[in-house]
Amino acid sequence: MRMLFFRSLSLACLCLALACSSDDDSSPSPAPSAMTSPIPSATDSAMPAGTVTNPAPANGRPTMGSEQAAAPLLPATPEPAMSQEDMGPLQPALPVVENADHAQLLSSPVPELAANKRLVYDTWRTLIEAHDTQAAERFLAPNYIQHNPNADTGRAGVLAFFASLGPAQAVQERVRTPLVAIVAERDYVALVQVDAQTQPRPYSTTWFDLFRIEDGVIAEHWDHRRLAADGTPRGYVPPTPTDDQEASVNSGDTQLATNKRLVYDMWRTVLDAQQVEEAPRFLAPGYVQHNPQANTGLQGFLAFFRQFAQPRPVQATIPNFIQMVAEGDLVVLARVTTYTGAGGTPYATTWFDMFRVGEGLLVEHWDTATLQ
Repeated sequence: MRMLFFRSLSLACLCLALACSSDDDSSPSPAPSAMTSPIPSATDSAMPAGTVTNPAPANGRPTMGSEQAAAPLLPATPEPAMSQEDMGPLQPALPVVENADHAQLLSSPVPELAANKRLVYDTWRTLIEAHDTQAAERFLAPNYIQHNPNADTGRAGVLAFFASLGPAQAVQERVRTPLVAIVAERDYVALVQVDAQTQPRPYSTTWFDLFRIEDGVIAEHWDHRRLAADGTPRGYVPPTPTDDQEASVNSGDTQLATNKRLVYDMWRTVLDAQQVEEAPRFLAPGYVQHNPQANTGLQGFLAFFRQFAQPRPVQATIPNFIQMVAEGDLVVLARVTTYTGAGGTPYATTWFDMFRVGEGLLVEHWDTATLQ
């Protein structure tokens, strides 16, 4: 489940600094989450490009032709942007760090969310780590939907995938994977982990799995797994964007809604519309970057994106938007991205970004980018 390829920065490549970029097929992946569980467009964080055109506007109603420009909700007035000379030496991205306090990661004041987190956690240690398909069967819906191109959809397909990895091992009480966060909202749970890489040098990036819970079992799964260079998709369900982005961005919790709107508006304004000079309105000066291809800090962000920015009007929605999940000060964004498989055939998978919000600004960022 890991491996994205750094794609050329086209218009959509602006995202890389945001810490968006793509996977490298040569990079090793984390333990297959296959349950079984990068960004494009003028909006991709150096991320791979997506496939959706003319996405539905924020109100969920389709538009004819190009979308209408929408004014983003901007935080407080930014400080004047500095020149490269004023910025001083740029600093590399910081390593992704594990949160070893699993009790804290699993906690939630909302009982339903705590139960959903525990379901994903138990599934992970039972199926992904121990490959105990018999014990794990009860965690998955019979019609389980798989968006990882390396595995078949359906519960039987997922169990067959893990059975092929070898005999079942003893299930441990604690997940061994180095977790970063478990983010739960509504019926979604995002499990985020450290993705340690060794090529072209030792470094770390981030791996994401997103699950949808229904009636107490896992019903759907997304991750950013790519096919091997000569691979062809299995019988999976390609991920598709939602037609109601506002429903995903909104929340009954005022603070969560504010945090999600900040990420949503930053993405549309700075990354999609490439209005890079607006970045200080959204990013804190000490913005922590975990994308291994970008420099940390607001200064590093500005220096990177100024090289490619071609400002244009801000659009009403984010292309290829799948889902946004938030809890506490964290916001996870999932988007469709496409790659070319064997024989030049395109296939779709999922790209992820996660942001931490502090005092009304984005203060930290993780994504699935890898080094070539």
